[in-house]
Amino acid sequence: MATKTTDLSGLWLTPLVVAARMPILWYEALNPDPGARDETNRMVAEKVAAAQEGMLAAQVLFGRAMAENAAAIIFGRLPRTTARGTAEAMMNASLAPAARRVKANARRLAKR
Repeated sequence: MATKTTDLSGLWLTPLVVAARMPILWYEALNPDPGARDETNRMVAEKVAAAQEGMLAAQVLFGRAMAENAAAIIFGRLPRTTARGTAEAMMNASLAPAARRVKANARRLAKR
């Protein structure tokens, strides 16, 4: 199974996104108006969606790797990937949705 490299460069922006969100979250915490909690609602929804996408991507990759390895063994070939290669690919696939969202959040919050 050929593994593609995943762009996880957006993860380094995480501290910047947290720092940009802190004043917004403090304001929302002190504001009694529930309609003013847009950023918190958006943040939670994004995290849930990113976690779901990441878990699904890792599971699909794992299933594909197991099927390819089983087929290779049945036909007397060596598997194309190692357990370490599969684990690394699964980790990258599970982090990719979070990295994309962190990049998008950094761009959006920089405009505020």
